[in-house]
Amino acid sequence: MDELKKIAPELSKIKKENPFRVPENYFEDFSARLHERLEAEKAGVHRNQNRIIQFLKPAIGLAAGFALIFTLSYWPLRIFTPNEQAKNLSTGNSESEMLYASWVEGIDENSFYAMLDNPNGSVNFTDDDLADFVNTNSSEYDIYSETEN
Repeated sequence: MDELKKIAPELSKIKKENPFRVPENYFEDFSARLHERLEAEKAGVHRNQNRIIQFLKPAIGLAAGFALIFTLSYWPLRIFTPNEQAKNLSTGNSESEMLYASWVEGIDENSFYAMLDNPNGSVNFTDDDLADFVNTNSSEYDIYSETEN
């Protein structure tokens, strides 16, 4: 004991008693409580847990995890790259680009090369070019319905 006082004086001051105790009248009431639980189990009294919640807990947990990952990754990227979003908003001419692409697909090769040779965009189309364009891009029904109106 003297050696313990020399090595660890604070530790030697702690009293040596058992900190664990049994609650009062635990063993006197034990058989009655055990019998009560066994009877309840035989009678089929179970905890009434909602089955739907049991099945949905994993799905809700996964959804919350994905939402957390999305929030932690998307929002900081959005904050740190505002210039990219501004560029995307300023170049939002996707409809006009699609219209131009569909127009370029509809012209014949000679007109396309003539348009490339003349950068001002003033290409003189002949009547035959216009007739070819209408024939390739419109059906007879469309032409007929346009002439009736």
